Amino acid sequence: MHDDAADRAALVRLADGDQHALDEIATRYHARLWRYLSRQLGGAPALVEEVLQDVYLALWQSAHRYRGDAAPATWIYGIAHFLVLDARKAQARHASHHVALPDDEADLALADASPEGQVIARMALAEAFAMLSPKHAEVLELVCNEGFSLGEVARILGIPEGTVKSRLSYARRALAAALHEGAHP
Repeated sequence: MHDDAADRAALVRLADGDQHALDEIATRYHARLWRYLSRQLGGAPALVEEVLQDVYLALWQSAHRYRGDAAPATWIYGIAHFLVLDARKAQARHASHHVALPDDEADLALADASPEGQVIARMALAEAFAMLSPKHAEVLELVCNEGFSLGEVARILGIPEGTVKSRLSYARRALAAALHEGAHP
């Protein structure tokens, strides 16, 4: 994760209009936010970049609202989550859906497999992940790939922690079943 104290200080400076503070936050969060947005938005680079810029704009405009009740990362991902929801609504209106493909960090432990086996395993994981509903995929992404706690995910998504647990449990079972089914046609 990130240095909460440095992120909190940057948000305070950002609220005071310090452009360099936004640059610091963008530098620290860019790769993680890009990965998260890419998975949530189907990997379309132009859309991901557009939403990422919207996240930075929202941070600039709303930094004064950060009260420190949540970790900075939780607050930032909460903003990203709501912008993802808006982008999904726009995608639905334009009927252009894409499938998010997990990158190397999301892959299962494939170090011992042959290169061909790794490719096949990644394809199977991508297919299984694509079968999840967006709400289940997002919870899995935030917990497993982004490293947020269940409580932090609940805050990001604005849902009860029990709902996060339920969605995570369902997502894991669905992935396991899809991967098992794919291994035994």
